[in-house]
Amino acid sequence: MIKAAEKFVSDVRAIYEREDDMETRFDQIRPLLQELLKDEELKEASKAWPFRNEPEKGYIENLLFYEDPDHKFVLNSLLKKPHESTPVHDHAHTWTLYGVLRGTETVIRFERTDVVENETPSEDHADLRKISEHQVTPGYIDFVRPYDIHVEHTGEEPVVGVIFRDQRVGGFLQNYYDADTGKIKKTKGPTQIPYDLEA
Repeated sequence: MIKAAEKFVSDVRAIYEREDDMETRFDQIRPLLQELLKDEELKEASKAWPFRNEPEKGYIENLLFYEDPDHKFVLNSLLKKPHESTPVHDHAHTWTLYGVLRGTETVIRFERTDVVENETPSEDHADLRKISEHQVTPGYIDFVRPYDIHVEHTGEEPVVGVIFRDQRVGGFLQNYYDADTGKIKKTKGPTQIPYDLEA
């Protein structure tokens, strides 16, 4: 594995072994991911990573670089072509740090306005309100907590993201949202493709 990625994994394992609270863990991991995104060896290696997503057909892949045998956290990548959008989605119960390695894109965050305190929200329909929209550049990290709703739109250039998750996705249901109609579609999320993270 690329040296900077090996160090990242080692440092994250140390955090997991001394901290139990997930919020605290992710606060401490975020600057480690920021350092990883600066690594020139990683940036150069990323030029060979494959673009195979077809979001218009509902198919999205993550490259799976590492899955920890003890703590189950993973290191992924998501590659997007120019003028490509993810679905409006959440990551279910998982915790995620999404870092931009190359390219620029627009990230939009939403909140549900139909949720009533102490009541289970609808699994079929959601009323969404946009709460933020901003363009992001290399080095940006988005901290996506469980059930945070968001979408990413690329611009004139490809975007390469490096993602830290508390666990592998693809084996449980996540939500895709139609921002216009509010319809919710259940999906298993990105397909995980094992990939050797080498220089």
